[in-house]
Amino acid sequence: MSAERANDTPGLMMPPPIFLIIAIVVALILDWLTGLRFLATPGLGSLQSWLGLTVSTAAVALAVTGATEFRRSGTNVNPFQPALKLVTSGPYRFTRNPMYLGMVLFLVGLSLMFSLEWGLILTPVLWLAYDRLVVAREEAYLTGKFGPPYSEFLTRTRRWL
Repeated sequence: MSAERANDTPGLMMPPPIFLIIAIVVALILDWLTGLRFLATPGLGSLQSWLGLTVSTAAVALAVTGATEFRRSGTNVNPFQPALKLVTSGPYRFTRNPMYLGMVLFLVGLSLMFSLEWGLILTPVLWLAYDRLVVAREEAYLTGKFGPPYSEFLTRTRRWL
């Protein structure tokens, strides 16, 4: 890989889905260690479980739609590869980060489905990790790469919701 191509990325520390995986694993361990309980017992008849399934399904759909829009537009989904085009269509009309928002909401849904109390507690931590360690770096990179069109996109589309 050339030095120019290696520098044409936001310089993330790890693939963004790893943040979600870490949050899930830590939540499982903390749930097991602490025995903290404030959610209903999971089950097929539980409204909480159905709500969790609904949120999880919507979260996956949002993330997949965001990735599909990148592919359709001809740019890289992988943030370790250069951004080729600015994508402002599909879910990007409403949120600049549908894939990351989908991952955060997935943790909420999973936590509700399986009564994973620490998953709900860690949701703001996951959001903050994406916001500070991923999105902030990507925004700086994309501002430098795309200039005024990206700056204008920042003013008209919310970062999250």
